[in-house]
Amino acid sequence: MGRKSNLSSWLYLGIALAKFFLFLQPAVALTSGPKNAGRQTRTQQDLSQSGEKTPPSHLQVKIASSITKGERRKEERQSKTRNLCPGCDRPPVICVCDALPPEKLSTRTQLLVLQHPNEFRKKTFSTVPLMSLVLENVQVQRDYQFEVKGLQIVQECLDRGQRPLLLFPGDDAISLDGFGNLEDDESKQEANMVDMDANLIQTLQEIRKQDNLLIVMDGTWAEAKRMALGSEDLVNACQQVQFTAPASCLYDAIRKEPEGHCLSTLEACAQSLVLLEGARETATYLKGVLQHMVNIQLTMERNRQDDPRQKGKQLYERNKRRRRVEKTLFEKPKPQTLQDGAILRPLAVNDAKHIHYSLCHKSRTSLLRTTQDCLEEGLACFGIENKDGHLCAHIVRSRDGTLGMLHVETEYRRKGYGRLLVQEASKVLKELDKPCVCFIQKGDEAAESLFCGLGWIVSEQGGVKSGTPSAAKQRWVLPSSG
Repeated sequence: MGRKSNLSSWLYLGIALAKFFLFLQPAVALTSGPKNAGRQTRTQQDLSQSGEKTPPSHLQVKIASSITKGERRKEERQSKTRNLCPGCDRPPVICVCDALPPEKLSTRTQLLVLQHPNEFRKKTFSTVPLMSLVLENVQVQRDYQFEVKGLQIVQECLDRGQRPLLLFPGDDAISLDGFGNLEDDESKQEANMVDMDANLIQTLQEIRKQDNLLIVMDGTWAEAKRMALGSEDLVNACQQVQFTAPASCLYDAIRKEPEGHCLSTLEACAQSLVLLEGARETATYLKGVLQHMVNIQLTMERNRQDDPRQKGKQLYERNKRRRRVEKTLFEKPKPQTLQDGAILRPLAVNDAKHIHYSLCHKSRTSLLRTTQDCLEEGLACFGIENKDGHLCAHIVRSRDGTLGMLHVETEYRRKGYGRLLVQEASKVLKELDKPCVCFIQKGDEAAESLFCGLGWIVSEQGGVKSGTPSAAKQRWVLPSSG
């Protein structure tokens, strides 16, 4: 009896876990990033059809914000290149040429910066580009984790029988503070090392004599820790080093550090060069460029505070786009009952087969897959079904953004169904700030009359829908939508 009771308990536990993961699965699919926007919409539509719950409101906001950020970055990549200063390759408003040395400075120590991709996107605030403007021997690699075989400069260092130095704190890290001040006389240097282990003194002396490869991880502390954990092969091949940071941090003025002893990547490299080879002039130039950038950013921030409208406008545009994405993913139009008892509703993927066979003009290759793809996206796709549940009219928005596949069965015409479908689809597109575009067959007086009566006009740009024979179709737009 006890064994049977235990089996029942495990069975109930398994069912509960299965339900929990079924609820989580759509949310995981929706947070897969802006590259899978089509898949996100499709997943959400499957949720609405199956009757399952959508993600909670706070998760919806995060998902929409992530997709919106991806859209902004895509637009930035596609936008025209801004004018850049030929000296520092930065926009003129944040030019740092006045603080650069006449020529790039050479150091015995080679610097390899392993940069987290998130840090690369923060070009305006990142200190790594400034290092490349001041120093000759700097290389930058970007990834989430690294291996020795993927870094040629590290492999070459190991082939010489020399271990690269990895600036990263840890139990096995050697403190560079033991070098003392390389400009001090020998008596002072010996005094600095009087309490140190003999092996450690020998290691420091060997490091001082050779031309070192110093590896620095660029990112937030959390990102740097993840990079180190994911690059175990590289970490084991290197000698970890660390030092006691100065009391102040220049970078903290524009980007708060988690602790008072934390430094920016540039400042950490500057201090390391001072300890390794006494490169005080190099460190002065590095910190001077950083201070120049900090001053520029603080000035720009004060100007933004003096004119709050600029920041408010940016915030308004971001929230507007986020709200649009939320509507697309989570706020599907609800079915409406018409006066004659018919129902206007969003189309579902399982309507694709009926729509495909209701079209009069078919290509040699089947349009069924294309229709399914359009309905999976589910934006501005509507249908009307009669009292018996038969789909008698529909309109579909193609993946290229044009409205099409408008069809009303013969026995249901002259009831305003076509007009209602076009109005509903246009309304949704307007709310989401998307263009209302369609292509109409030349000579189709019924369609031209319908769209003309709803305010659509022939586009001045003209154009023929790709894939159509000759100049058979004209481009129509709704002017208020752009």
